Amino acid sequence: MGTYPSFAFTPNDTAIVIWAAGQIFYVPLTANSRGEKVASSKSPAPIRFTAHVEKRLAETRKGGVNVVGFETQDSQKVRAFKELRAHGDGKKVVFQAAGVTYWQEVGKKTAQKVPVTDPDAPYYSPSFVPGVEDTILHARWSDSMYTKFELADLQAQVAVEVQGLPFGRYFSPVICRCNGQTRTIAFLKTSGSYLSGNILATTGAGLYLGDITPNISELVPNITVSITNIRFVPSEIDVEDQVNMRFLETDKKLLVQQSNRAFVIDFSAEPNKLGEYPHTTLASGEMSTELVVSPSLVKEGEFVAENIAFVDFFHVYLAPGDRVKEGETVWSRPANATKGLIRLSLDGGHDVTWTDDGKKLFWFLGLSLPFPKIL
Repeated sequence: MGTYPSFAFTPNDTAIVIWAAGQIFYVPLTANSRGEKVASSKSPAPIRFTAHVEKRLAETRKGGVNVVGFETQDSQKVRAFKELRAHGDGKKVVFQAAGVTYWQEVGKKTAQKVPVTDPDAPYYSPSFVPGVEDTILHARWSDSMYTKFELADLQAQVAVEVQGLPFGRYFSPVICRCNGQTRTIAFLKTSGSYLSGNILATTGAGLYLGDITPNISELVPNITVSITNIRFVPSEIDVEDQVNMRFLETDKKLLVQQSNRAFVIDFSAEPNKLGEYPHTTLASGEMSTELVVSPSLVKEGEFVAENIAFVDFFHVYLAPGDRVKEGETVWSRPANATKGLIRLSLDGGHDVTWTDDGKKLFWFLGLSLPFPKIL
């Protein structure tokens, strides 16, 4: 149980007995207005005891699993998947596993590798390019060059490095559904980590927008795709948290989904004196570790959460947006659960993501469920 190995309630539920600081303490409890047990005004007191402890050491176990051979073999079975994203209509998904980006047709058993420019480099943060069939945008990592973005055409098996990205650590790149030769790209920058270090390229963490050209509807070898007009946008995004982003209304708005909050940044509105655009919260979680919404346009420029999916205590839950009051947080706790809450996962789940039309929800360790309309 967190810091302490164990604790127990007394038979009459008036106190708990817990180990702390080398002693066993008696902690008095009382009940609040909701009938929940909370700490009493009485101070905890140590329970005095004397113990006689004997330890008998057994022989060290030998043999069994050959760890060295397992870790140094040429190939291993990948069991950990993350960063799941769905195609606009939900027919394909893309995800990352052990630094390799895979895509898979829904209903098929075999996943395929996304074409890359450097097969030995680790890749992460994949996403589909809206409105462009079979094109994926993802990030490539190098310990010396740091992050580079790449575009990949699944059918033509062509991969192209995106030029113009400044030296730094970037993740979660997404491209808008826009017409014309130029599209808007959004991505995040972090200041450093234990793995990548915190000496070089540590400034300017946060959200960035840029223009990506030329038209990427058809990738061919040796084509030059570049990001220009890169600008920093002040925002409330926590770059230390996981982030799931996508554009709304071409590139006028950006939907940002984090562990316990989903909000929209409105680029079509005037920023304040600090350069911050309006942020509108669509949903928030009480104790969620992931939270994603299917946004619905109720009137010009205004979105609400039609449905809210979130991960709470390792399970995937769904709540109808119209059952959640303004300012209310979604929660799965019994007796305090959100109205209309449904548990979707059977054996737990993670990396939840909606399709663009909000009709299908995907997650790992579960199934995809079509929701034409949720009541």
